[in-house]
Amino acid sequence: MKISVKIEDQSYDVEVGDLRATPILATVDGQTYEVWTEASQAAVPAVTPATAPAAAPKATPIQPPPPSMNGHSGNAVVAPIPGVITSVSVQPNATVTAGQELCRLEAMKMNNIIRAPRNGEIASIAVTTGQQVRQKQVLMEYAS
Repeated sequence: MKISVKIEDQSYDVEVGDLRATPILATVDGQTYEVWTEASQAAVPAVTPATAPAAAPKATPIQPPPPSMNGHSGNAVVAPIPGVITSVSVQPNATVTAGQELCRLEAMKMNNIIRAPRNGEIASIAVTTGQQVRQKQVLMEYAS
């Protein structure tokens, strides 16, 4: 199912895969996300464009945006979509592994886990819990 979503004067093209699959794959402007439903939901009903699911699913980015697209060096971890930081899981000088949770970003009532794109050391964190961020805004940076 393809839909267009507008948030703060920014439009996003969203394509949602099979709603009965686990995880559900959703693509937002070319960025693919795995969407996992709440554990209490046994099944997700089929959704037509005129209806919406009862509970908002949680989304996990499959991969961060490539550095060439975000306008920053390869050391920056950027917000894939605009939203609010709900938690920060690491501190400066922390050693992280690829796939490790760095922070959570709530957008469109979905909780997105921002994961480390590679192994390394986090040099700085540019956001705090409760902070609103823009798409492609730097969240944190690697030491090298």
